[in-house]
Amino acid sequence: MRNVFRKSDSGVKAGDLILTEEPFAYVLSSKERGSRCDNCLEKCRLLKCSGCQFVYYCGKVCQIEAWNDHKWECVNIKRVSPKEVPDAARILAKIINRLKRGDGISYKAYYSPTSFRMWKDLMSHYSDIKKDKKKMDHFTSLCVVLYEFLKDISLPNTVDLIGLYGRMVINSFTILDMDMNSIGTGIYLAASVIDHSCEPNAVATFDGKTISIRAIKDMPTLDWRQIRITYIDLMKTAYERQVELQDNYYFLCQCVRCMDEQLIKYCHAAKCLNTKCDSPVPVFWKKDIQLVKKPEKVKEKDDKQSHNGEERASNSAIERASNSAIEPSNTNGYHNGVENDSNNHFEDSCEILWDICEKCGTKYTEQRKSAFKDAMEYSEVHLQDMKGTSVAYVDVCKYCLERQEGVLHPLNVLHAQTLDHAFDALIQVQLWEQACVYAERLIPCFRFYYGQYHPLLGILHMKYGKILLYKMDHNAALQQFKQAQKILKITHGEKHILYREHLMQLFNQAIIES
Repeated sequence: MRNVFRKSDSGVKAGDLILTEEPFAYVLSSKERGSRCDNCLEKCRLLKCSGCQFVYYCGKVCQIEAWNDHKWECVNIKRVSPKEVPDAARILAKIINRLKRGDGISYKAYYSPTSFRMWKDLMSHYSDIKKDKKKMDHFTSLCVVLYEFLKDISLPNTVDLIGLYGRMVINSFTILDMDMNSIGTGIYLAASVIDHSCEPNAVATFDGKTISIRAIKDMPTLDWRQIRITYIDLMKTAYERQVELQDNYYFLCQCVRCMDEQLIKYCHAAKCLNTKCDSPVPVFWKKDIQLVKKPEKVKEKDDKQSHNGEERASNSAIERASNSAIEPSNTNGYHNGVENDSNNHFEDSCEILWDICEKCGTKYTEQRKSAFKDAMEYSEVHLQDMKGTSVAYVDVCKYCLERQEGVLHPLNVLHAQTLDHAFDALIQVQLWEQACVYAERLIPCFRFYYGQYHPLLGILHMKYGKILLYKMDHNAALQQFKQAQKILKITHGEKHILYREHLMQLFNQAIIES
C-alpha cells in the first residue's frame, strides 16, 4: 500500500485524515518477537521462519509479502545465530539494504499532490551527532554489529554511515499498539515533514505498521508548515520536555505550552492552604528547581527567521522536496506555533511568585513547605524507580498518594504521574473499586497535560467505562464510552479497529444492558 494523502488544501476539520503511510523501513521490537507477526504486527498465533528461526509470521500471506525485505536478512540472521541483532542495528541494516539494493534512493513519499520527501531530504544532524557522546557510543556499538551482520554488502564510509544513523534516530517514529504501548520503530518519510509542538493540532496513530495522521483541531486550510504533532510524552514539566527534545532532536521547544507562565505554575504546585481556593501555589522545594528553559536572545534578524532551535523536519527539508508547492516556512515567521520574534517577550518570562497564592494571598508556612518538600522528594524517587517497569506497585503508589493528599495540587505533575501508575497497577491486580476512584481523579490530569483530543485520554475513558460495565454500573459506563467515542472518533477514525471492534462493542453492550 502506498501512502495516501489529502488532495485538497481546503479547510480541515478535527478528525479529518490528512496522511496515511507505509514505512520506508521498520522493525518489530525484540520484546514483542514471538507474540506478534513481523509483517503486519498483529498479536496472534504465529509460525516461525524455517530459514532463520528468528522471525515469526501469522501465516503464508504475510510471509510471502515480507519475503523481498526478509530474504537477505534471513541468511545473515542465520549466519550470526545464536547472537541476536539489536533492534537499532536491524532497522539500520534494512535502510542500508534498501538504499543499496532497492528503490531507497529514488523512492518518493508524497504528502500532497506535488510535494514529497525522499531519504536524502531527512536531516542527519551530523554535527550534533558528532558532539553527542551518548549517541556516538551507540553508533560505535552498532557499527561493530553491522560489520559482522552485513558480510554480503559493502557498508558506506564512516561519514556516510553517521549520516544514515543520524537520519534514522532523528526521524524514526515509535510504532504503538491500540493501548499506546511501544511495539516497534519505523521510518516514515512523508510524516517526517511534520514538526513538533507540545500543543499539537494533529495526532499520529497506528494500525499495524501503517501510520495515520489526523487533525485534532479545525484549521482554515491544510498548510503543512503549520501541522504539528508531539514527539514525546506530554505529562511532564516544560523543562523536562525541553530537555528531552533537545537531547533527542537538538532543538529547544518554545511552543505556547512550554512558555505559558500560568500553565508552568501547575507542574510543581502545592495545594492552597485556603480550602476555598483552588489556585496553584508554586513552592520552592529544591535548590536546582527548573520549570522552563529560557531561549537565548536572538541577535541576528536572519537567525530569528530561520529557526528557534533545529526541528526534526526543517524548512530546508520542505524546500528540498522536488516540485513542492509549499513556500519555505520561514516566510511566516512561525515555528512550533510560536512567532519567532517572541524571543524577547519570553526572555524575562516565568517570573514565578514563590510560596504565596497569587489568587487569595495566602502564604505558605514553613511547616507546610517542609511537608510539601517531603512529599515531592518521596514521590520523585519512587516514580523514578517505577519508570520502565511492568510490575504493579500498588502499595508504593498508595503510600505516595497518601503523602500527596492535601499537599500537592490535583494537577501537580508528580501527582498526575503517580495516579497514572496507580490506575494501571490496580487494573493489573483487578482491584476495581479503587481503580474507579483513581480514574475519576486521573481524567482531569490527562485533559490538562494531553489536551481535549488525545488517544490516551480516549483510552482512559474506555478503560474506566469497561470497569464500570464489569461492575454492572451501566449508566456510568455509558457516559464514559460516550466520552471515549467523542475522542477516538477524531484521533483514530470510525474505521480503526480500536474504535470499530473494541469501543463500539462495549458501547453497544452498555446500551443493551442499561
